[in-house]
Amino acid sequence: MSKKVRICLKIVEYSSIPLSLVMFLYILSGYGMISTVPSLIGFTYPTSVKIHTLPLLRYVASLLIALHGYAGIVVLVNRYLWKYRTARYLIDVLGLVYALLIIIIASLSELTLSDVESIRLRRSLRTP
Repeated sequence: MSKKVRICLKIVEYSSIPLSLVMFLYILSGYGMISTVPSLIGFTYPTSVKIHTLPLLRYVASLLIALHGYAGIVVLVNRYLWKYRTARYLIDVLGLVYALLIIIIASLSELTLSDVESIRLRRSLRTP
């Protein structure tokens, strides 16, 4: 097993629990916005909306998905396609493009959203 595959395996292992927790929060808060059942454990509608729309949580989820996804692709490709060097390389590059797209889209979206929020804040602070 190459050093790259070992590192990717560690990334998959270490990112799995945080990713699972973030997805649990998203699923629970999503259901908290459309159902009353999660309110039994404190996920009322206002709480669920706050959690579901947290910018930091969105960005962390995107980073974890990109890391976990790319590292998982590298591990699987090297485990099952070890005979096919060209296919391994191509899938590795496609996995990297996938991860970079997720990170770029999330970063640009968060920057755009933060600009919109700062414009709204400035407008609300103006005195007529």
